[in-house]
Parts: sequence; structure tokens; C-alpha cells
Amino acid sequence: MAERPRPPIDDAAPSGAISDAPSEGLSFAYRFRESGAAETVEAAALAQALAEPGGWIWLHLDLANDAARRWVAQAALVPAAGREVLLSHDDHVRLAPVEGGVAGVFADLLRDKVGEERGLGRLRFVLTERLVVSGRREALGSIARTLESIGQGRRFVDAAALLEVIVEHFADAATAVAEELADTLDAIEDGLLDEHPGAERRKLGPARRTAVRLHRQLSSLRLLFRRWASPQASALPERLQRAAGQLGQRLDGLDQEVVAIQERARLLQEEIAARMAADTNRHLFALSLLTTFLLPPTLIAGVFGMNLPDMPFAQTAEGFWIAIAVSVGSGVVVYLLLRLLRVMR
Repeated sequence: MAERPRPPIDDAAPSGAISDAPSEGLSFAYRFRESGAAETVEAAALAQALAEPGGWIWLHLDLANDAARRWVAQAALVPAAGREVLLSHDDHVRLAPVEGGVAGVFADLLRDKVGEERGLGRLRFVLTERLVVSGRREALGSIARTLESIGQGRRFVDAAALLEVIVEHFADAATAVAEELADTLDAIEDGLLDEHPGAERRKLGPARRTAVRLHRQLSSLRLLFRRWASPQASALPERLQRAAGQLGQRLDGLDQEVVAIQERARLLQEEIAARMAADTNRHLFALSLLTTFLLPPTLIAGVFGMNLPDMPFAQTAEGFWIAIAVSVGSGVVVYLLLRLLRVMR
């Protein structure tokens, strides 16, 4: 399901009410009933939907839009600490308690690209008992897949379940990228066996860069979830603690897989470097031998090229050919000497 802006709302709504949702920058809004069933909510009906008992509401904003950022700055229903998280430019992964809920920043793969070329973006969110406000500056893959799940009838009984599914979708996408990286390394390894180290080196660089970036985000997320899943992290609701524990276990295994891919890529890089160094050494050796063979003939040619009296063979008809024979003979002597010294095999 594609994200799309909603129609303009009534400008006369009281300040700070949920009906003050931005006329621009609101990607979508859903109301979830107590059964977990979702229904779309128009911007003008948000206040009425929030006033109804039971259920909760999810708003998703385009934080690159100035109207959306202005609404966040004035939204009275969003805790002050949560508004700061939504508006901050700090991209560090985090999860922190706020008044009535939690707020955080999670990593996610961008939606517009596929495979290992996908970059990383940030999902910012504030979660309370009745309201979830999330936002991003670039289209995110996990949000798109969550919308597809809602369109297929998936139910979310509470906001924690929604957050859990969003992270699971990120983990699924990261798993797909890890599999593609493994396939890329397989192809590079096959190329090395076919003696093409130069071409495979160009392929390995982007794969290593993607693995490093993915590991960095997975490591941050799994450590974050493990920390908040511990019994000492009493600041989080029990439901979120359980979700954090499950997500931490999922990301642990995935991060280990990415670390293994990193190590494999590093070993391939070392093998490529060793093969290219060996090729360079062979070329230098051949160039050194060629220089050694040509040095005596060059010296002899220089001697016979001096325009001085009493030059040997200068007055004989066969002088040129004698000089050529001496030059070639000197090269043959050098060759035999190198074979005798076992420099050439």
C-alpha cells in the first residue's frame, strides 16, 4: 500500500488537538479497534476517533515536510520528550521511556532501492497507550511491508505489537540482504578460482561496505533490545520488555550471520590482495630479467657508438655485423649465467 497525503483539515480546530494534524506531510492514519482490526482515518476525523473509547491510533508523518514538523512541535498529545525525538537530527539508535510510553529511533532499509544497494534510513516514533506517532525523512521498507500486512487483514491488538512487527520486517529485509551478500561472495570466490582477481576486487568493495553498515545497525539494535529486556529495565512496560527480549534474540542470530559474512569478505579481500601482489611480483621479475638481458648489449652499443679514433672494426666491411654479434653474445652469456645461478628456472 503506497503512502499518500490526506485531504486538508479544518483550520479552526483548537490548538494542540489531534485534529490539528498537518494538511501536508501526513502519510497515513489508522485506527485500531480493540480486536486489532485496522481502519483508515481521515485527517478531519482524527479528533473524533481518538475520543472514542477503546483501541488506539497510528499516525505516520513525513518529517522532511515543514508542515509535519510544525505540527509535531505543537502537538499537545505527544509527550515533550517524544516531540524532541521526532524532531531531532540525531541518528543514533535509541529507545527511552517518555511520559506515558516510549520514544525511540530505529534503523531501517530504504524502500526505493533493492538488494544490497539499499541504503539505511531512520524510523522515529513515540508510542503511548492510545497513540503512536512515527515519522521518517525517506521512504522505509519496513513501513511499506507493515502497510501491506494491514491491507491483508493482519490485526494489531496493541501498539507494542505494531512496533514488534516493524522491527521484524526490518530483520526480514536485512536477512534478504545478507543472503544476497552471501551469493555475491560466492560469485567472487568462483571468479578467483578462474583467475580474475582484478574484476572481483571491484565487486567485493560494495559488498563489504554494505555488510559493515548492516552489522553496525544490527549490533546497535540488538544491544538496545537486550538492555531493555533485562529485569532491571523497569522503566519500560512489561509488554515492551517481552517484545524487546524476543526481538533481541532474533537480531542476535542475524547479526552473527552478518559478522560471518564480514569475516568471509575480509578473507576474500586478503586473498585478492595476495594474488594481485603475486601478479605484480611476476611482472616486476619479468621486467627485471628483460632489463638484465638488455644491459650488456646496450653498453656495447654505446661503446661502438662513440665517434672516436681507433674504434675497433671501424675500418672493416664487417664491423657492423661483428658489433651485432658481440651484443647478442653478451645477452646469451647473461642468460646462461642466470640459469647457472638458478635465477631462471
